[in-house]
Amino acid sequence: MKRFTLLIVLTLAFCAGLHAQTFSLETGRQPVASLDGLWRFHTGDNPQWASPSLDDSAWPLLRSDKDWASQGYKGYGGFAWYRFRLAVPAGLDDVSLLLPPLMTSYQVFANGKQVGGFGGMPPHGVAYRTPPAAYRLHLGQSAEPREVTIALRVWHWPGWSSYFGGGPRQGGSLAGQSVLIDQQLQSLRDASVLSSGASYSMGLLELIAGIMAFLLFFIRRRETEYLWFALTEFTGAITFGLEVYSHFHPVPVLSIDELNEVLAVIGSLTYLLFLKKLLRGRRSLLFYMAIAAVVIPFLLYNMLLLQISLTIGAVDMANAVCLLAFLVWVFDLLVRQAKQGLPDARLLLAPVLLSAVWNPLQGALWAAFQLGWLKTDLHDFDLVMHPFPVSLAVCIEILFLIAMLAILSNRFMRSRREEQRMISELEAARSLQSLLVPAVAQQTPGFTVESVYLPASEVGGDFFHVHSANDGSLLIVVGDVSGKGLQAAMTVSAIIGALRSATFTRPAEVIDNLNRVLHGQIAGFVTCCAALISPQGNITIANAGHLSPYRNGKEIAIDAGLPIGLLQHIDCNESTAQLGIGDRLTFVSDGVVEARDAKGELFGFERTATLASRTAEFIAEAAQSFGQEDDITVLSVTLTAELQGATA
Repeated sequence: MKRFTLLIVLTLAFCAGLHAQTFSLETGRQPVASLDGLWRFHTGDNPQWASPSLDDSAWPLLRSDKDWASQGYKGYGGFAWYRFRLAVPAGLDDVSLLLPPLMTSYQVFANGKQVGGFGGMPPHGVAYRTPPAAYRLHLGQSAEPREVTIALRVWHWPGWSSYFGGGPRQGGSLAGQSVLIDQQLQSLRDASVLSSGASYSMGLLELIAGIMAFLLFFIRRRETEYLWFALTEFTGAITFGLEVYSHFHPVPVLSIDELNEVLAVIGSLTYLLFLKKLLRGRRSLLFYMAIAAVVIPFLLYNMLLLQISLTIGAVDMANAVCLLAFLVWVFDLLVRQAKQGLPDARLLLAPVLLSAVWNPLQGALWAAFQLGWLKTDLHDFDLVMHPFPVSLAVCIEILFLIAMLAILSNRFMRSRREEQRMISELEAARSLQSLLVPAVAQQTPGFTVESVYLPASEVGGDFFHVHSANDGSLLIVVGDVSGKGLQAAMTVSAIIGALRSATFTRPAEVIDNLNRVLHGQIAGFVTCCAALISPQGNITIANAGHLSPYRNGKEIAIDAGLPIGLLQHIDCNESTAQLGIGDRLTFVSDGVVEARDAKGELFGFERTATLASRTAEFIAEAAQSFGQEDDITVLSVTLTAELQGATA
């Protein structure tokens, strides 16, 4: 140990007698020289260190193609200065410097005068990602050779000092004729564009995928998985766009990182909701743990920004652990649904398994590098090099995107086929229902019957039946099946079939027969009102949970009874009433009283009673115009004088 210490002392003593390397523009065919070599270095800050007259011979020498952390100043953050000299030949007046990315902000001085810089200095210092930049030295004309002292004042953000060294991070510094330096800078920018090809491509692919998914959602708004996937892809496209933008423009790292954190939270939550909807997931403990795994890293990162005692490495390690918890939920959902034969889950298994292995490992490697556990950054590497570098993470993302587009396209086609099948079935049901429940009731001797049937969709759940007996009496049955759509329409078909084949005419018997037919065969229930009207106007009514009829605008008081289909046996009482010549008996379904306007107000019983003496068409159109939400059925019966007179 003593020998090693003595060797270090002798080396520093020898270096103190050396000078910073002088770079000459007189060598080479073109007036451009590489500045890669030894530069004088000193930590701290003093404006006098920009002066060309300063004696910097006691400053240590550092390589200009490596940061200062790798050369004995690990963990140092704050101000430091670099100095070197540039020999400019006679007649070369327009000279520029080309500097590679430096950490974090810096100012450039030529013979004590500032000629440029990048980023901000304290107290307004902000961490930036610095691109290559060129600076003109403004030397003026001279017929004699001269030597220019170049000084770099560097400020390295302390937040990065624990795992990123300050100063130059790579070689490539040049000095020379400005036009040639500008050409070199443009070449570097072109190379940067090429190296960003993967980010360009992924951003564009995710933008296109997001637009496609949003259009699918616009077409099928009930299938919200398209919306969640579109939002996931849009956040990914914005993230890649910000990455590309930061390669060519000065952006505050903390601001851009905060925005990326927000985008990551939004993208992860929408991705979670997308998979839950796509794969029919449930709200389990793992689901809520996955949500927490998304939110916790965001909260920790904001605690870091508030300068709470946390390090970026610790936050990134927590992020890797949370990512693993998130992927546990995803993997559990995929495996369970794949075992149940869900094709979408099987198609997603391969890319998600790759993500489940690589993403937490990538986060852990990055955190280990930040914490100093690894000397080399191994968190990502390029799997493809031509025509531009493509990392393993991007390849996995492309594989996942291809699988998702295949799933969504196949899902949309399946939905379209199912929709076409349903349309065909509904059309067939509508045609059948139009035969079973005609739009206009049959005309019967001695009575004037009016009817209007307005289903809320292609097929409805309301029904009515009018039957004229041999003795001149008239049987009216009006009802409503719970539920909507094809199932309700099929129940209506069974009811009409049972009514047409029955020989019962007494209302209580009609309802009891329907209950025997439907009990145990339907999932819901049926409300029904049956009325038998004699030629003399005597009315016998039995009601099973339906609205009572109106006589001349006034509701007839009868027992409501239980709906059909709920119990094996129901007791249905009969009530009586009288219908005079010219009197109108009106039956309505609940679609009339439950019509609702834009403000949410119901049509209600009061309006229905007010209009009950009007024609069936007038009542139905009034309810429909008010705001139809359910099937509307209105049937009215008027006793005519001709049959009454003949009977008498």
